[in-house]
Amino acid sequence: MKRLSLALIVLSAVAGLGWIAVQEAPYMRLARAIELFGMVVRELNEQYVESIETDQLTYEAIEHMLSKLDPYTEFYREEQTSDLDFLLQGRYIGVGIRLGMLDSLLTVMSVTDGTSAHRAGVRQGDVVLRIDSIDAAQKEVNQVRKYLRGPLGTVVRMQLQRGDDTIKVELRREEILVRNVTYVGMLPGNIALVRLERFSRRAPEEFRLALDSLRTVSELRGLVVDIRDNPGGLLDAAVSIAEMFLRPGDTIVTTRTRGGADQRAYVARAMPYVDTTLPIVVVVNSRSASASEIFAGALQDHDRAVIIGDTTLGKGLVQTVVSLPYNAALKLTTARYYTPSGRSIQRVRGFCQDCWIQHALDSEQQRVYTTRRYRRPIRSGVGIVPDSVFEIAERDSLPVAISRAALWRFATRYASRMASPPAKFDRPGLLAAFERYLDSAQLEQASLLGRLDHLREQAVAEGWGARTLQQIERLRQSLKAERSRMIAESSKVIAAALEQEIVSRFLSDRQQVAFFEPQDKLIAEAAQLIRTRKYREYLLTAHGTEH
Repeated sequence: MKRLSLALIVLSAVAGLGWIAVQEAPYMRLARAIELFGMVVRELNEQYVESIETDQLTYEAIEHMLSKLDPYTEFYREEQTSDLDFLLQGRYIGVGIRLGMLDSLLTVMSVTDGTSAHRAGVRQGDVVLRIDSIDAAQKEVNQVRKYLRGPLGTVVRMQLQRGDDTIKVELRREEILVRNVTYVGMLPGNIALVRLERFSRRAPEEFRLALDSLRTVSELRGLVVDIRDNPGGLLDAAVSIAEMFLRPGDTIVTTRTRGGADQRAYVARAMPYVDTTLPIVVVVNSRSASASEIFAGALQDHDRAVIIGDTTLGKGLVQTVVSLPYNAALKLTTARYYTPSGRSIQRVRGFCQDCWIQHALDSEQQRVYTTRRYRRPIRSGVGIVPDSVFEIAERDSLPVAISRAALWRFATRYASRMASPPAKFDRPGLLAAFERYLDSAQLEQASLLGRLDHLREQAVAEGWGARTLQQIERLRQSLKAERSRMIAESSKVIAAALEQEIVSRFLSDRQQVAFFEPQDKLIAEAAQLIRTRKYREYLLTAHGTEH
């Protein structure tokens, strides 16, 4: 009996040790990985044949490691943490311009209203040649951002190219508050329009103020919320704004951590800020993401709004900012979020094929759920699919032979000769000038005519005969004639797009929204939807009686 008891004690001890070993295994692997990484860096620093910048090498190793997880987990070095302030707070120290690359040149893509750059007359489309003593024209955006940011009140000198002219400006770095609500207006029929461009910490307050200002004008008959191109922001901001339209107790979003170990439901607690019978249309597109999808998904799932536009991006992952030593930070994906019906909007197919997280999405495959009130079918795993889909707006319905890049370049050059936009455009003259520009400009390599020009150059270099060159030239002339025909057939669309691009060269980002938003055909469609029986029809399906 004693032997049996001793054997049981030994077996229990062995089993206990085995359980502890299983539990400790992940931590042991983590400790080994950290030790190995530290040893490799130390050996490189001490013995590599050339001296190396150990910190730079470590930063790049961290960034490469994170690239294997998902596109939203990011490491921020000390000099990049101001970008986090912009994402979270909607503020930064700078001069008020957003840069991008066009034709491999560093180009001003927009100018923020009321900033140093705006006051100095910097325009959209200007090419940045120099920033202080730095030659910047062909540098990447990330390489020059640090030269524009800096201590409050300091001066940065820039040299810009506008058409054939070179312009010098002196800009003072300021604290810039980026607005979340960039347009508030009233459409015919007492239908309010609010454009919401991001969800930073101040977004709920700005949204309430927008609604208050509209309600002082007249009694609202409907509301259009435009969140196209809204990349998201803070989950709490999206929850606070969605809460304004839902009943107390309505679920807005649920988050779940790894393996569903920690689940949290965000529920509307305050009384709605507007009458719950007020018709609402939310306008989205393929660049509406994250917090935008939380907001749109909550209203769609509760049958509180009709969603129109194009299917959204499909980002259903939650990030948490973790502070690190030496003023660095980690934006880490820590959870998934689910709409009130239980669906995930994370796009499954085509999402980050090389990322590890792709292999863990089996449980998120596309399924059909139903809305909470009218039991309408809605899909998961694809983003937010609108109730009424408008895949191609008129502003994007250009002929295949006309690229947006060509419109941009022409508008920049055309506007460079003007002090202000004309009160009325000469459309025939504008189209003729545009066609002459297409004939004289270097064509994009991606265009059919551009590839044909490259083919001709290759044929000459390889010594092909005159007959081949003549055939290429005949085809080129045929394509140019076809392009002219397309321009003539789509003259109204092209002229309107050209006028919009030219006018935008003289406007700040906020002025552009105020100028173009009320004219937008999709906004007009949203307002028309509210004014007619279609709004009710979209909310009622074959199941469709109210209960």
